[in-house]
Amino acid sequence: MNFSIKEFLIDTFDFIRQNPAISYSLLLIVVLPLVLYYNTTSIINRLGDDGAVGQSINDQAAINRDLLTMMLLPAFPGKDSLDQEKLQRIVDSVATYGNDPAGTDGATTTAADEGTKLENIRVIVRDDYIFKAVAAQDPQKVGKAINTDPSLNGENLIALAWASAKKDYGAQIEEAGKKYFRIANPLRDPATGEVYAVVTADISTDKIMTQISATIIQAYIILVIAILLSLFLVFQHTRLFSYVGLSKKLLAQNKAKDDFIRMATHELRAPVTIMNMYTETLKEELAPVVNKDQKEYIERVLMSIHNLRDLMSDILEVSHIQQGRTDFKPDKIQPATIIKEIVNGIRPKAVEKGLSLVFEGEDFPHYINVNEVCFKRIITNLVENSVKYTPAGKVTVSIKAETAKKRGVITVQDTGLGISAEGQAHLFEQFYRVKTQDTESIPGTGLGLWMSREMARRMGGDIMLESIEHMGSRFFVWFPLADK
Repeated sequence: MNFSIKEFLIDTFDFIRQNPAISYSLLLIVVLPLVLYYNTTSIINRLGDDGAVGQSINDQAAINRDLLTMMLLPAFPGKDSLDQEKLQRIVDSVATYGNDPAGTDGATTTAADEGTKLENIRVIVRDDYIFKAVAAQDPQKVGKAINTDPSLNGENLIALAWASAKKDYGAQIEEAGKKYFRIANPLRDPATGEVYAVVTADISTDKIMTQISATIIQAYIILVIAILLSLFLVFQHTRLFSYVGLSKKLLAQNKAKDDFIRMATHELRAPVTIMNMYTETLKEELAPVVNKDQKEYIERVLMSIHNLRDLMSDILEVSHIQQGRTDFKPDKIQPATIIKEIVNGIRPKAVEKGLSLVFEGEDFPHYINVNEVCFKRIITNLVENSVKYTPAGKVTVSIKAETAKKRGVITVQDTGLGISAEGQAHLFEQFYRVKTQDTESIPGTGLGLWMSREMARRMGGDIMLESIEHMGSRFFVWFPLADK
C-alpha cells in the first residue's frame, strides 16, 4: 500500500514537472476556495450584530427611543405630575399608529413597518425597590411587579437604566421564539435630575434576522457551488494536458514523417536522375533500330521518370514550406520582365500542342516586393497548368495595376477544360486533382496549386480562381505594389 502511494506521488510529481502549467490549476484548487470562503465570511460578518445590520438596528432604536420619549413626556413630565389616563392613551396610540406623533392626535396614519414598529411599550416606575408599569401596551402588565433579575431576558435593562447616568440602553432578546431589540430610556426630573421613570419598548428583528439567515445560507450554497465548479473546471483543465501530450506526440511523429520523406526524396533523386540519363541515351542510340511500339515504350518510361522527378521536387518544396525552410525574403522586382521570360520559355510546349500563348502587359511600369524565386515558381506553375489543361485554343497572361487597392494583379486565362464548382472547392488542397475523363491521362502531383497559393500568401498576396466547366479558367494572382 505504501509503495503504491509512493509510486502515485512520484508519477504525479513527474507529470507536474513535464507539464508545469498544471501547477496553476493546483494553485487554483487551493486559492479559489479560500478566496471565496474569505469573501463570504467577511460579507456575513459585515451583516452581523456588529456589522451593518447591527448598526442599522441600533440607529433605528435610538430614533424610536427619542420619539417615544418625546411623545410620552407631556403625560408624565415629572415625578409628581403623572396623568396615567393620558399616558395610557398615548401608549395605545403609539402601538396602534406607530411612532408617528400625528397618530397621537387622532390623525389617520398607517402602521409602521415591521422592522420599525414598537412592541411591548411600557412606562415603569419604582415603588420601594419594586418596579411596576403605570402604562403598558398590554393592559394586564399595568400595576404588576417586574422582576429585573439579570438572568431574565432583557428585564435587567430597567434596573440599569434607573441606576445609571447613561441615557439609553439596548440589547438583543428573544421571546416566544421571536427576536427583538429592547430599548430602555430613563426619564429624569428636570429640576433634580432624579430618574422617576423608565420607558421600554421592543423592536422586532425576527424578520430581518430570518432574511439574514437566508442570505447566509444562500451565500454558503453559492460558495459550495463555486468551489465545485472550480474543481470541475480544474479537472477539465488537467484533462487538456493529455491532449497537449497527444498533440506534441503527433507533431513529433509528423516531423519525423516529413524528415523521412525529405531524406527519402533526396536519396531517390540521384537514381532517378541516372535512370533518366540512361533512358535518354538509349532513346537516342536505339532510335534507328526500334520499331514504333518500342519507341512508345521508351517514351512512357521517360514520362514516368519525369513524373516521378516532378513529384519528388514538389514533395521537397512542400516539406521546405511547412518546416519554414523556404526563403521568402522579398526583393524589389519588375514583374513584367520576369513574366515575359517565363511565357517565352513555356511557349514551345504550347506551340507543340497547337495553342496560342501570349503575354499582355509588357509596358507594366510598377514594381512589387516578392521573393523572385518564389514568384517565378508561382507564375510558372499557373502558366504550365493552363497549357497542360487546354486541349485547344489560347492561353493569355496579363498584368495590370489596381491603384485603388495598391496591388498588381497577374491574370492567367485559358480556354481549357474548366473546373466544376465541387472541384474549385478543393482545388488548392494538397494532392487534390480534378478527376474526369478529360483529365485522367494528364500527369500531375496535385501539389502545384497548393504550393503556389501558400507561397503567394506568405509574401502578402493571394491566388483566386474563376472557372466554368468546359469553357476555361482564369487565375488571379495579386501582390502589393512597391514604390519605384
